[in-house]
Amino acid sequence: MVLALLAGARVQAQPQAAPPGQLVDRVIANVAGRIVLYSELAGRSEQARQQGHALTDQDICGELEDLLFQQLLLEQARIDSVMPDEAQVNAELDRRIAYFERQIGGREQLEKFYGKSITEIKADFRDQIADQLLSQQMTQRISGDVRVTPREVERFFKEIPEDSLPFINAGVEFARVVRYAVPTEEEVRRVRQQLEEHRQSIIDGKKDFCTVAVLYSQDKGSASRCGELGLVAPGTMVPEFDAVAMSLKDGEVSPVFKTDFGYHFMQMIERRGERYNARHVLMSPSIGELDMQRARSYLDSLMVGVRGGQLDFNKVASDLNDDEDTKGSNGVVIEPNNNSARWAIGELDQQTFLVLDKLTVGEMSEPRAFEDAGGKKGYRVLRLLKRTEPHRMELVQDYHLVTQAAEGRVKQRAMDEWIDDKLSGTWVRIIPDYAGCPFEHAWVKP
Repeated sequence: MVLALLAGARVQAQPQAAPPGQLVDRVIANVAGRIVLYSELAGRSEQARQQGHALTDQDICGELEDLLFQQLLLEQARIDSVMPDEAQVNAELDRRIAYFERQIGGREQLEKFYGKSITEIKADFRDQIADQLLSQQMTQRISGDVRVTPREVERFFKEIPEDSLPFINAGVEFARVVRYAVPTEEEVRRVRQQLEEHRQSIIDGKKDFCTVAVLYSQDKGSASRCGELGLVAPGTMVPEFDAVAMSLKDGEVSPVFKTDFGYHFMQMIERRGERYNARHVLMSPSIGELDMQRARSYLDSLMVGVRGGQLDFNKVASDLNDDEDTKGSNGVVIEPNNNSARWAIGELDQQTFLVLDKLTVGEMSEPRAFEDAGGKKGYRVLRLLKRTEPHRMELVQDYHLVTQAAEGRVKQRAMDEWIDDKLSGTWVRIIPDYAGCPFEHAWVKP
């Protein structure tokens, strides 16, 4: 389904199937050689519509201007030799895959939906995510250092008409301490020994790699394909995996090695420049009931010390916390979209909400079993730091939100000035069908 054009610059808001013989994709804009496709605009508009937004022609033109802006950022990144952070790209890939898995009902369902392995899905999304993160880097360079003083925050708040003050939903701030369950040394030795035996049998020609992968590999995405990952670029897999892959020649079988997912050995199929195709077998030590009990007991003893005053919660959360995401913030969980400690109630997952809902401010929960997005099991304790009821925005209570809004206005001004400056020296072409859009900036020059 695509968005059909009306006469001139107008765009029809409701999607239609393309009439027989009509072109369903085309270049609609070009920013210094970076093209914007009709299908990209249609996709963004359809996504907004599926989220319940009733799009007007002006909204669709706004989506197009966002796409033009992204291309301008990427072109400036090329000029300034700004490169995406590979570790950040990998982390974002993992986060999104985990989100998709939760939405669709697990990894197997996600692979079935796309008809590809997780590795291949990541490879498909990699360039898109790299461009998005690169755009964010450029935005940060342009307006990231903008700060406002308390006086400017107060002035901004007073300029908002009282009847225009936004309504703030109920929210919470909370901290988290995690203890992951660790398998016994005996279990680790068992898994490594089993992998070593499988590996040696393959090298000796007694077993076929495909058979071992299908029967024993715990990477369900690749096991059914004889352990084969498909052609991937460095950075798609975790660093330890890439490092071993890059040390192998075609046909060579690696030693057993460890990653965060467990223990592996792999065989290199082929190398094409920096890309490689390998097959592997993964086995992870099992987490037993005793392992979980040890994790709970350890975490429970820490919280007993905190409640008794012998230990400081912030110190425990920074020094004895297995949660890498919260160690640097004394256990405080940051809401990623707003980069704020405040979470609207509707943004919490059900399990977290049910725990926090029963706590008073300052109270800690009992250790609760959980499993993270990567499948690691353990226990965690939540501590409620702050709770706010629904209300109209207030300067003192919502100072952080007011500051964000004030900084947002200043940053937008800085960004507008940057766009106008770059457009004065950048070649841009937009097809006539869209040239009449009421853009905020001078993308169309006389």
